Amino acid sequence: MKAKYIGCTKDGWQHTELHYEYRGHHYIITKHNNGYLDKSLKQQHQEEQARIDDLIEHENDPIPEWEYEGSAQEGFDLFWEYVNQ
Repeated sequence: MKAKYIGCTKDGWQHTELHYEYRGHHYIITKHNNGYLDKSLKQQHQEEQARIDDLIEHENDPIPEWEYEGSAQEGFDLFWEYVNQ
């Protein structure tokens, strides 16, 4: 399935953001006009479409139970304990 081009926005002269729709999801790839070497447009398309395919494939998966151990909250709590010592 191919992506549908929606339009573009420009960030001054340096960057052009190209907007696409793929399988009902919107994504943006960036074309750098200032010589910055990043991922090619083709590679950006492939990565975004793979991300959307994965999102769709797992959209009905059950949400896992939240666990304190290993969470950002635990990390913050450990940091806060260290600061208050």
